[in-house]
Amino acid sequence: MLKHKLTRKFLLYVFFSGFAALVNFASRFLYEALPGVSFEGAVALAYISGMAVNFAFSKWITFQAAESGRLRREAIKFLVVASVGLLTTLTVAAAALRAFLWAAPGFEDRVGLSFDRQTLAALAHLAGMAAGLVANFLGHELISFRRTGIAERISALWSREKKL
Repeated sequence: MLKHKLTRKFLLYVFFSGFAALVNFASRFLYEALPGVSFEGAVALAYISGMAVNFAFSKWITFQAAESGRLRREAIKFLVVASVGLLTTLTVAAAALRAFLWAAPGFEDRVGLSFDRQTLAALAHLAGMAAGLVANFLGHELISFRRTGIAERISALWSREKKL
């Protein structure tokens, strides 16, 4: 039962994150066209754009937390989890681009296919997005839209410190 529920949630997350991923992926090209914005900067800005879309789908559809009454708390936890996802996405995308650029000349010699930098950057961005998808799902499933008691513990600590 739990496995089925997690599989269903993951499939919903993948499906609805697809639109957020399209926003993420397409907006990178727009951000990268801005003067002074690097590949890594464009990936980060695109991730933030997709994250806003993803929050709405995740809260109201995938994790069915529309009536939780904890919007601010969930948004903060979502941002924390998404920050880990951003680091994952950015790290994997940057590493993949460097690896692709390093391997491209040898690949062209052996296979006869060549890819321009833009194509390699797009593939690297997709690899980063895939890694971020898994990291985000796990974090949102375990933290974002679940009552974890973290806010209550922080509040209790804050109250004790104020009394001292």
